[in-house]
Amino acid sequence: MSWDAYCNLPSATSGVISGMDGTQWGKKADWKASKEELAKIAKPSVGSMMSISGTKYMIVNKSDKVFFGVKGDNALVIQPLKKCFLAAIGPKSSQGKLIEEIGKFAESLDKGGY
Repeated sequence: MSWDAYCNLPSATSGVISGMDGTQWGKKADWKASKEELAKIAKPSVGSMMSISGTKYMIVNKSDKVFFGVKGDNALVIQPLKKCFLAAIGPKSSQGKLIEEIGKFAESLDKGGY
């Protein structure tokens, strides 16, 4: 399975799997973020701002291991793991689905030691 498959969240318009150093392993659709942006996304915290291709998202909540950010009608969902993280952007109205989908992919990665 390619790394891109871990980003193929049905509710997401774009997504990424990246190493904690900001090295992109795979992506969905037109995800565009610099290595520096990805390295910052790897270490989210509630109240922080995350920039992806110049669009800034505010991280407003954390539930279990998943961070949730917003910008207008779009949501950013981030799940850090040990060696990598998953992130996805989609409609804010799909927040619950995004969190559920990213959690399923993250669970299998976590079991694999990632």
